[in-house]
Amino acid sequence: MKIDILEYERKYSFELEPITQLCGQNIAKKTYIYESIRRYFSTYKYRENDTKWRDNVKVNGVALGRKYFALVSVSDVKDILAMIKWSKQSLMIEYVKNLVQKFDCQQHINAINKELEIMIQKMNENIHEIGNVELSYTMSDVLEMVQKTDIVSNNQVELEDKNSYELLTIFFNLLERTLEKNPQKTLVLVENIDHLISQKEYVEIVEKLRKIVHKYDAYFVLSTSLDGYVKCDEYFCSGIKIFGDVDFQMPEFEEMLAYVNNSYPCNKEISAERLKAVLIKIMQKIGQYEFLNNIEESVICKLINQTLMIHKKMEIYEIASEIAFLKS
Repeated sequence: MKIDILEYERKYSFELEPITQLCGQNIAKKTYIYESIRRYFSTYKYRENDTKWRDNVKVNGVALGRKYFALVSVSDVKDILAMIKWSKQSLMIEYVKNLVQKFDCQQHINAINKELEIMIQKMNENIHEIGNVELSYTMSDVLEMVQKTDIVSNNQVELEDKNSYELLTIFFNLLERTLEKNPQKTLVLVENIDHLISQKEYVEIVEKLRKIVHKYDAYFVLSTSLDGYVKCDEYFCSGIKIFGDVDFQMPEFEEMLAYVNNSYPCNKEISAERLKAVLIKIMQKIGQYEFLNNIEESVICKLINQTLMIHKKMEIYEIASEIAFLKS
């Protein structure tokens, strides 16, 4: 499905796939897109002067109801912790409530309730002596007791001391269990995920999300801007949108492979695996006017890197047609 985000006369669009990756160097565009989606599907109460935000999100050209998706949004460690710990937007509260409904949990709650009734009754026998007053409680108070517990690691390590990758893993596991108990059409926004984890961890997270979307009606929108933070193959390619000086929606991978091989400036066959590797390296630079380093910039960068004991050779193949294409 196609998502359109309006900003007065401007329109930013991308194809919403089960896993969508918003890449590119134009951070301002992606920030506006995320904020627009958050305001729209979180049933944010617009002020009278919020003209550019009001109903500026359309799906396939239609203004859907604001409850079309259940929205989950995180952009930093603080947001992730809020989802895991007890808070207004906590997924943990929803998950624990589902656990409480299980038969074995109900037995324990009923036992606690019975003991509390006996305790309250005995205390009231004494309280009645001071006047016509007594203690009162309801079954919901038992649930409040559970919610007053602390969420910590099973080795008693504070959640704040865990690294971002582990917190994200816990968050996505919790989300998966919540969807298992309460399946619903869910849109999950993870903004600037490349600021939280390594490239290797990013690939692992994306593969984990692939398994979730195969089981549940969930959509994940991940934004990145750092080189190497993208998963691009036959499954993910059409879900990549690059926001740069000029925006570009990636086509199906086979279409991209055919275009590159049909248009390459010399007689060279680019394999599918080679194209995947190249796209991962260049994805964030697509759509940028100043996207190529000249020789002088590359030499200076190499000189500086040598002081850091980084010795990397540039792969140069002397094919005149390729050089001529780059200079044209």
